[in-house]
Amino acid sequence: MNFFNEYALLVAVALPVVTIVGLQAFLLVGGERGTGLLPGFNRYPSIDVGHAAAAVELKPVVCEPATIMIAIAPSNDEVERLAA
Repeated sequence: MNFFNEYALLVAVALPVVTIVGLQAFLLVGGERGTGLLPGFNRYPSIDVGHAAAAVELKPVVCEPATIMIAIAPSNDEVERLAA
């Protein structure tokens, strides 16, 4: 029984790791690259924002005044008094 207890813990810990490594190997054999199941050794792609920021044309923000009047119903109308 002691033999079973020792190896049951080993199987319980190793099973998720073996499953993830097996999925990664299956995807690698199937031709998938960069699936992200396990961290890779590739560098993250860098984005050069200097050229993109220089190309953007800054336009002033025009804020027009509201042309529609919003009417707020009084809180003492007949329906609200009946509901209370």
